[in-house]
Amino acid sequence: MTLRKKILRSIPKNLSFYITASLLTALTVMMWVGAFSVSMTIADTYADVFENAVIEDGNFTASSAISGTDINNLEADFGVILEEQMFRNTELSGSTLRVFADTGKLDKNIIIKGSGLRTDSDILLSYDFAEVHDIGIGGTVELFGQTFTVSGLCNKPDYSAMYAELTDNFPDSRNFGIAILTKNAVGNIGGFSSFYSVKYLDESRENDFRAFIYRQYGTLQYTSRESNPRISMMTESGKDLEAEFSVYSPMIMLVAVIVIAMVLSRTVKRESRTIGTLMALGYRKGELTRYYMTYALIPAIAGDTLGLALAFPFSKLFCIYFFSFAEHIDYTVKMPFAILVPALLIPLAAYSLTAFAVLMRTLGSDVVPLLKGTKKSRISHLLTGSNMKLALLYNIRAIASNTARSLTLLVGIAVAAMAVIMAGVYQNAYDDVLDNKVPKAMMGGKYEYGFKDFRSENPYGDYAIFDVSFGVEGRDSLFNLIGCDDDCEITEMETLSGAEPDYSGYYMTTAAAQIFGIRAGDSFTFYNLVSMEKTTVTISDIVKNDILSLVITNKANAARILGRSENEFNNIISYTPLDIPDELLIKSASLDDYRTSTENAFRTAQVVLNIVKVIGMMICLLVSGMLAGMLIEENRRSISMLEVLGWRGGEIRRLVLTSNHLIVPVGFLLGVPLGIGLAKGIAAANAESNGMMMTTELTPTAFLVSLLIVTASYVLSLLLAGRKLRKVDMVECLKENRE
Repeated sequence: MTLRKKILRSIPKNLSFYITASLLTALTVMMWVGAFSVSMTIADTYADVFENAVIEDGNFTASSAISGTDINNLEADFGVILEEQMFRNTELSGSTLRVFADTGKLDKNIIIKGSGLRTDSDILLSYDFAEVHDIGIGGTVELFGQTFTVSGLCNKPDYSAMYAELTDNFPDSRNFGIAILTKNAVGNIGGFSSFYSVKYLDESRENDFRAFIYRQYGTLQYTSRESNPRISMMTESGKDLEAEFSVYSPMIMLVAVIVIAMVLSRTVKRESRTIGTLMALGYRKGELTRYYMTYALIPAIAGDTLGLALAFPFSKLFCIYFFSFAEHIDYTVKMPFAILVPALLIPLAAYSLTAFAVLMRTLGSDVVPLLKGTKKSRISHLLTGSNMKLALLYNIRAIASNTARSLTLLVGIAVAAMAVIMAGVYQNAYDDVLDNKVPKAMMGGKYEYGFKDFRSENPYGDYAIFDVSFGVEGRDSLFNLIGCDDDCEITEMETLSGAEPDYSGYYMTTAAAQIFGIRAGDSFTFYNLVSMEKTTVTISDIVKNDILSLVITNKANAARILGRSENEFNNIISYTPLDIPDELLIKSASLDDYRTSTENAFRTAQVVLNIVKVIGMMICLLVSGMLAGMLIEENRRSISMLEVLGWRGGEIRRLVLTSNHLIVPVGFLLGVPLGIGLAKGIAAANAESNGMMMTTELTPTAFLVSLLIVTASYVLSLLLAGRKLRKVDMVECLKENRE
């Protein structure tokens, strides 16, 4: 007999182990490679698009117009590309259409179908909007009392994701689209608003440029590329998927490592006499170590191969899913070769090291003890003389007699429960946002109107406030400074301390406090996005609001920070709709709109959560099924003896396969805090990007649903293992191992 032939013969005998370890490895590789593939595909696709289109680094509105001559001077003085963009909203087929003048230097249109603008009567439409409304090349549209012919369908790169307003939570290509006209056509129509797009060729001059623009032209609002979801949404989504799956993958591989360590240790102990004989015949420990390490390498290689085969379709499906939320764009799914090699080598290295550590400990014995075989365990006499029921006594002894197997099941169930619990906790967090946090998305109001410029007269009614975004040095997250009247009833101000708010102080919402790590009494330094001036204030108290990242004070304080009059305002919050001319507004939103966009955004995330639940179920099913099979294999002689004594199949099944019933609840309970902790970690990371603090708590309903999912997976594994129990041959088993 050669060791090579023994390896081949071992595969059918340990098939459940090889299948389990290989599938766990395949899941690890598929998720890790797939997530990086999606992220890389998104990043590379938009990097090429943005480079060819010369995408802006930021855009701003100003109180004073910047002339063409001034634009040329600014470009020369500060090393920038600066271009005015003109737009006007209108309606087409019951949907909002934002009409832009064609640009020549920045945010250049990408023609997907048809041709560009040739005459003043031509028009370009965003591809998805045209497809939804069944408008083709050569078709006509009526806008501003004129007829335009559709010459082409395009993608406007600074609207790669169709957010009508920057405050929206979800892009909408069905009810919002882009149209492009020539500058001459726009000039003839009139009534267009404008803003300025800028690209920094010399990034070190950005702060100087922004400060100069504020002093010279009165910057009203500045939006950086990073904080503009129309540009950054897709790339950030890819990074989020990459980060989340990079957490899940090592946890799955950890289960595989524990399974391999347990099975290999069990195999070597069972074959101790064979190993002793081989060593007596001249085989060296190094040769035997390499042979038994093959047990670990087979699932590593098989899992790598299967995971690599699944990674591409997995990536392709996820790319289809993610790109469906962006404007139409051609892309090619890419494989991250820099990650691919480590993803394939890490399981090989981890399993090899695990096997080597186990073998060094197990093969350290001399030949004589190995030839005598493994000693009988004294645990079999555990609870001798106890009046305990037979089934419970048998289960306790079965668990204690093989602690490695029991610990493996414990870890497997804990990791499976962690995944299911995390998904359940996050689902509850989404429901909590919709039910309890969204109603506070407008500080107690139901409608919000943002003006293009600061205004001093309010003929429209309700509550006029300051609402301006600010940044914190070294942080990507922004917050809004709110300045309101002392008697403003619309703001909900419930402080953590329980004290009545004094608007002469500065109050930070819980969402902002979580993001910036601020407590009541702390100093807080921030800078104005338009003037770049820094301000330091002391936070008086923390206000309960997890959905808005705000600092709230009175109008006098806000006006002093903004350099404005306290009689001015740029935002109105109301309980009822107001009749305000559209040309004055930069945004108009309702609480219902906010809720709808939030629901759409969560619908996207729920797909990932469902995948995580399925992964948890698979881990439970694979590990429980494999270990149930091992339990049957270990008790073959006992099963046969019970058959001789007249026990029926159902009675034997209930006795043998119930041993793990004692471990599963413990594993599930261990997975509960792990799942909650993982959910809290992901929520904290997401708060940095979206400014929303989610409440990650395990509700009784989520607990019961998660328990049901894990229990169902475990019961299914036992049903599958029951087939192996029926195949136990009583006569053959009783003949085995006779001295």
